[in-house]
Amino acid sequence: MSTYLLTLAYDGTDYHGWQRQKGVRTLQESVESALSDLMGAPVSVTASGRTDEGVHAAGQTASFCCDTRIPCEKIAAALNARLPRDIRVQKCVPVPDGFCARRSAKQKTYVYRMYVSDVPLPHCERYALRIEKAPDKALWQQACKQIEGTHDFAAFYCLGSSAKTTVRTVYACDLLSFPAQGAEPPRWELRICGNGFLYKMVRLIAGAMLRLSDGKIAWQDFTAALNGQTGRVPKIPAPAHGLTLWQVAYDFLDHTP
Repeated sequence: MSTYLLTLAYDGTDYHGWQRQKGVRTLQESVESALSDLMGAPVSVTASGRTDEGVHAAGQTASFCCDTRIPCEKIAAALNARLPRDIRVQKCVPVPDGFCARRSAKQKTYVYRMYVSDVPLPHCERYALRIEKAPDKALWQQACKQIEGTHDFAAFYCLGSSAKTTVRTVYACDLLSFPAQGAEPPRWELRICGNGFLYKMVRLIAGAMLRLSDGKIAWQDFTAALNGQTGRVPKIPAPAHGLTLWQVAYDFLDHTP
């Protein structure tokens, strides 16, 4: 029995999240179905984390175990021939026995995308949140610096997972801006890299920062929330379609998409 790690990219728009659920279309079900068909036997996969309904991925990872004579370098292409067009395997690599895409992950990077426009733009809508005015860049950058470090993120967490603690470490948090170019409107990206994320944590942070920029949240309440004080900011997550799981890093693997 050998263990493998897949790196996946997908458009999460038409799926009810990663985790298999009865009666609805999920990413896990689609990947497992393709793998089982390829291997000729049931195969289960373990992802680095469960992306929510509508969330996308550029570098999701998932591990699985199976007995196969198919060369590892041919598995990605064989799976892509069986997967829907909105899911693609970028690569498949062998990993040591006992490896788990979730437990072995050392850090994850998420990107929350926004674009500035008075009207919805069809070529942007699936992957970015439309905002009518640019964020307060100086304020957002100041907030990003506050987010970095080890904090109790209880105020940026929705019930629905088995997390034993709400303390997480954010290694880097940045706001990137991209000017309008041709048909592309001005775009903004909030990038967060950490050792792990709570259920809807990134979307709740993005939602709070949008309200902070609009003057709907006071700075002292935002910083108090980062110190574990719940009730200081409303738990209103930013819409799922702006979020992409960008990269999952492991000690001995480079999984940059």
